[in-house]
Amino acid sequence: MKKIFDIAFKDMTQSFRSLIAIMFMFVVPILMTAMFSLMFGGSDADGEAEGFALPTTKVILVNLDQGSFGSNFEMNLPENMQQDPVAANLSSIGEMINMVLTSDDLSEIMDVSLMESADAARQAVDNQEAGMAVIIPEDVTEVFMAPDGSAQIEVYQDPTLNIGPAVVKGIITQLLDNFSASKITLGVAIEQYIQSSGSVDEAQIQAMVAQYLETTYPREAAHQTSEINPYLDIRAPHSEDAPNGQSFNIIAMIMTGMMVFYVFFTGPSTTQSILREEDRGTWQRLVTTPTPTTIILSGKFLATVMTIIVQLTFLLLCGYLIFNIQWGELFAVILLALCITIAASTYGIFLVSWMQSERQAGIIIGGLNTVLGMAGMMPIFILGIPNPPAFVKTISLFTPQGWAVDGFQKLMNGSLMADISGNMIGLLIWAVVFFIIGVARFRNRFA
Repeated sequence: MKKIFDIAFKDMTQSFRSLIAIMFMFVVPILMTAMFSLMFGGSDADGEAEGFALPTTKVILVNLDQGSFGSNFEMNLPENMQQDPVAANLSSIGEMINMVLTSDDLSEIMDVSLMESADAARQAVDNQEAGMAVIIPEDVTEVFMAPDGSAQIEVYQDPTLNIGPAVVKGIITQLLDNFSASKITLGVAIEQYIQSSGSVDEAQIQAMVAQYLETTYPREAAHQTSEINPYLDIRAPHSEDAPNGQSFNIIAMIMTGMMVFYVFFTGPSTTQSILREEDRGTWQRLVTTPTPTTIILSGKFLATVMTIIVQLTFLLLCGYLIFNIQWGELFAVILLALCITIAASTYGIFLVSWMQSERQAGIIIGGLNTVLGMAGMMPIFILGIPNPPAFVKTISLFTPQGWAVDGFQKLMNGSLMADISGNMIGLLIWAVVFFIIGVARFRNRFA
C-alpha cells in the first residue's frame, strides 16, 4: 500500500510542476468563465446572472381619450391601490393606459412624459428627443363601450431603436388584447340579449358593459397581493427544469461546462505518465523491480484520482466564491463530484491503453476529448432556446461528460440527491466499462 501512495504522490508532484497542466486544470476554466461573466454582465449576490440591462426608452404619451365608462361603472380596486387617487378615479381606457405606463413597475425601462398635441409628440420623436410616442385617440373608450366599431392607438417610434419600443409595444398590446377579448365576449352577449328580448335597450346594454368591466378586470386584479400593477400581468416563463432559476444562469452553466470539460482532460493527461516513462525507458526499468505491475498501475490510477479531486474542489470553491454559483445540496454535490472523479480517472486509463507513444496520445486524446466534451456540453449551448430538440440531451448522454453536466444542472436547479441518482449510476457504469477495458489492455501489454 505504501508503494501505491509513493507512486501516486510522485506522479501528482510531476503534474503540479507542469505549468501547462496547471493552466489547463485551474486557470483556463476560471478565465473562460470570467470572460463570459464580463460579456453577460456578471452575477448578483444570489448567483443569478444579471444579463443585459434594457435601455430606458423615452416615451411621450398623448391621451386624447374623451370617453367614459359611464356613471354605472365603479372600480373595485385591490387593497394596494385603493389609496391611489389616480387609480380610484379611472374613468376611461386612456387613463388606464396612462396609469400602466407611468407606474413604478415600469419606471426602469421607460421614462414617460405627457403631451397634449399628437403633432408635437411626433415632432419630438423625429427630432430624437424621445424614442416613441403613444397617441390614444379621442374615441377609444366610446368605441369600446359601443356594441360595434373599432379604434386604433398610434405608436410612433424612432426607426433606429428596436428593443425599448418593442417592450413598450408589447405592454400596450397585452393591455389592449384584454380589452379586445372583452369586447368580443360582450358582443356575443349583447347579440344573444337582443335576440332573446327582440328589442334594443341602450341603457341595458351600457349596464351590461359596465357590469362586465367591473366584475372582470378588478376582481382579477383583487387577487394580486404584490405591488405589481393589476392591469399588467408579468410572469416568468415556466420551466420544470428551473424551480430556482439557475438553469438560465449562463455563468453557472458555463462554469459547469468548463469544469467538466477540463476534468476529463486531466484524466488522460495524468495517466499519460505511463507513456512518458515508456518513451524515456524508465518504465522498462520499473517493471524489472520486485514491485508488481498491478501495484504500479494502481499508483498511477490513484495519482489521477487525487489530482482530479484537487482540481474539482478548487473549481467548485472558485465557482461559489468568485461567481456566486449555488451548486446545490452539499452532500449531493460531493457524491456527484466523486462519481465524476472516478469516471474521468478510468476514462484516462481507457484512452491511454490504446496509445503507443506520448506524441500519439497528445494528438488523438486532444481531438477526441474536444469532440466528446463538446457533445457533452450540448445542453449548455441550447440554453434559452425555446422548445430545443429532444435529441440534443440524448446525444450528450452518449458521453460521460453529458451525465456529469446534466447532474450539476439538476442540482443547481434545486434537485435533491435522489434526483441525480441516475446520473451517478450512469457515471459509474461508464467508469466500470472504462476500467475493465483499460486494465485488460494494460495487463496484456505488460504481460
